[in-house]
Amino acid sequence: MTEDRFEQIMENAGDSIEKGVENVADKFDKSINKAWRHRPVRFIAKTFTFLLGVVLMVSAIPLLKNGQNLVANICLVSGILIIAANIAELIIFKRK
Repeated sequence: MTEDRFEQIMENAGDSIEKGVENVADKFDKSINKAWRHRPVRFIAKTFTFLLGVVLMVSAIPLLKNGQNLVANICLVSGILIIAANIAELIIFKRK
């Protein structure tokens, strides 16, 4: 097998892998959009996000006690931002 032929095979393989990844991403996107139409899925996702914000804020306490002030502040601010964004989303985008 010549070097040119090998390069051509490798290029074709890369193209087919890229197309496969795009197909999988499209299918995943469609399934997520389909699932998001159901209220229990939205409720679980919102609950998980709120809990994530609370966990970040609570995790700041032991970090402060260990003297890791920067990381504790990052956790606290991140938790506050997550909860504030979720509350704003609930207020702005009310579903009937």
